[in-house]
Amino acid sequence: MSKVITLLGLVAIAWYWSNTQKLKQFALNASIKCCKESGVQFLDHSVVMHRFSFMKNSHNRWKLIREYHFEFTSTGENRYTGRVLLQGQHIVKTELEPYTIN
Repeated sequence: MSKVITLLGLVAIAWYWSNTQKLKQFALNASIKCCKESGVQFLDHSVVMHRFSFMKNSHNRWKLIREYHFEFTSTGENRYTGRVLLQGQHIVKTELEPYTIN
């Protein structure tokens, strides 16, 4: 019985890791698209999980939100922070910190 529980635990961990990697890739693609549409340069080709939180959706139900941060530049000199909020594979919001324009 303990072997079955251990195996189920390992399967759950593997599923969680796989799902987290897929969502991180989804956030990365959303960040790149946001930067491209805004005319700024996406830096380091990476996103970082910042936090988990709960937010009510349009149906007034609580949903898990993942917040990812990334960095970008508009001039090549300064780094700015952007963020992507995901609810599953749905983009809730993308935001760029105010930045200078050349």
